[in-house]
Amino acid sequence: MALYDPLTGLPDRALFGDRLRQSMARADRRKGALAVLVVDAGALAGDDAIKAAGAALSERVRATDTVARLDAARFAVIQTDLDRFDEAAFLAQKLLDGLGPEAAVGIALYPDDSRAPDELADLAGGALDRARARGAAFAYHARAVTAEAEDRVGLARDLRAALKTDALRLGYQPKLDIAAGRIIGAEALLRWEHPERGRVAPDLILGVARESELIWPLGEWALRQACTDAAAWPGAEASVAVNVEAEQFEAPAFATTVAGVLEETGLPSARLEIEITESSLMRDPEQVAVTLIALAALGVSITVDDFGTGYSSLAYLRGFPVDTLKIDRAFVEELPENAEDAAIVRAIVSLAAALNLRVVAEGVSKQDQLDFLRAEGCDLAQGYLIGDAMAAADFAALVAGG
Repeated sequence: MALYDPLTGLPDRALFGDRLRQSMARADRRKGALAVLVVDAGALAGDDAIKAAGAALSERVRATDTVARLDAARFAVIQTDLDRFDEAAFLAQKLLDGLGPEAAVGIALYPDDSRAPDELADLAGGALDRARARGAAFAYHARAVTAEAEDRVGLARDLRAALKTDALRLGYQPKLDIAAGRIIGAEALLRWEHPERGRVAPDLILGVARESELIWPLGEWALRQACTDAAAWPGAEASVAVNVEAEQFEAPAFATTVAGVLEETGLPSARLEIEITESSLMRDPEQVAVTLIALAALGVSITVDDFGTGYSSLAYLRGFPVDTLKIDRAFVEELPENAEDAAIVRAIVSLAAALNLRVVAEGVSKQDQLDFLRAEGCDLAQGYLIGDAMAAADFAALVAGG
């Protein structure tokens, strides 16, 4: 009991220091990083409010993190296994969401700011005081880091609002059946015209969505919108391919969500393709296999995106119920001149034929690339030569025109 705060049951200052030293040692062994966040919960009236604040903080951290009470309404958090410095800012925002507008957070990073436990905590406390002085929600010890992190958190806030206000869009890049010479479907690509920033790069959107825990609602929105648009396209053949992030695909409820969206939008399952990267397939093969089997039972087809870059086992590929391999654009952009890329593409097409899979090449921008792919027996192509991503209505017109 001497190491725990009697009111909240959280570690006290002494145990916090011990946990911090242990976390630093583990970070050193793993050549990793961590963050110390000092939290001022604001003016709390009475013991119940302090206990509630401690509980709110504990609910918003991982099991590997530590929450401690320092004194009065000040708490400290050790955020372990830090991959990006701005992960601490996103955690700070989560903590603030649980406390209210009067709270503030100061952040110091290990090993960047200090390698001494006491000094690191003091630096985080100083950053908290600076946040208070400028009326900010959080601040880092390093001012330049604060500015960049505030920008990322602000973008996440805007993305959350964009999802609520239907400000996001999908563009549809046509897929060409090379042998038949006709458009047979499209890949849905995320587009966001920010009112101040202009067009936001898709990779930045996805990165911010992961950090701010928006990847699932963003992915579900994209799936529903793509199916809604595709259901309105003329004819009954054009398919739509939707990219799915690993975090979404690994969720046990994903196949159920897909089934619900198909029923809601009326899109036949045979016209929906789910694209998942090769590296994502390898993150949790057992769960991935369960999801793939469930999707196959629905009649949804599966494309392995960026094939050739993820170092997957061919044994896994043979065992997964996939339908299409997509050759990464890195192997296409220098065709046909680059002999190594030509050999890789030739091998992938041959492998796909042996496994009874289709092949689509992305990033096709020149006629000689398309000619090479046709000669090698590649099934599908997409890229600027075929057509750039376009609005749903424009793709519908393209399909209607043959």
